[in-house]
Amino acid sequence: SRSTPFGRFPATRVAAVWTMTLPLWLVVVAVLSRGSAQELKKGEWGQDVVGCRCKGRTGTHGYCGYHFHWGSQEDKPWCRTLYGCGFSGVKGSWTHCDERGVERRRADDGKLYTSKEFKEFFGKEGKDKWNAGEKFIERRMAKNGVAYTVFDFRDYYVDALGEQGWISEWVGARPEQRQANDGTWYTWEDFLQHYGKGKAWDMWSSAKVAGKIEEL
Repeated sequence: SRSTPFGRFPATRVAAVWTMTLPLWLVVVAVLSRGSAQELKKGEWGQDVVGCRCKGRTGTHGYCGYHFHWGSQEDKPWCRTLYGCGFSGVKGSWTHCDERGVERRRADDGKLYTSKEFKEFFGKEGKDKWNAGEKFIERRMAKNGVAYTVFDFRDYYVDALGEQGWISEWVGARPEQRQANDGTWYTWEDFLQHYGKGKAWDMWSSAKVAGKIEEL
């Protein structure tokens, strides 16, 4: 027999108890981590809505993305939501979101990738590679002539167009252009073609950004 918090039990019975209780612990952990399995779409006044709205800059994980953390392996992007809309969780409500509205950064090959793709390709080095690409975040041109990152682009359009509307604008927007030494505005591909892979990175970084605004 063995001494347990519940008294002395035969060893075989202790093993049986652990066998029965372990799955329960796994269930508890899963519930706490993932929250409710039922998605409830509701708006500011509790009314039914067609879709949830991300919190944006007002909260952690407020923008659509692959928010990797301990124990996570996320195949779909998600965001924290307003008004308790979506799935419920320990840290608040959340919902899956359109992968077209996820931030992308340029890797060493000059192409744009999501954080999920960085992680899949680079493995353990994925996070460092992703952080190193902060200066090369994808930007697109809004109607006011400013080259916005995807999150700032959302902030500019979402109040008027909603979650689905700003995505449509982003998908149809022209890629960022920067001003080269000759005073002409060019895309990244133009810089790459003109300067070559070795020099294009530095020239792009030092070039003027269209309508650049100060960070809030």
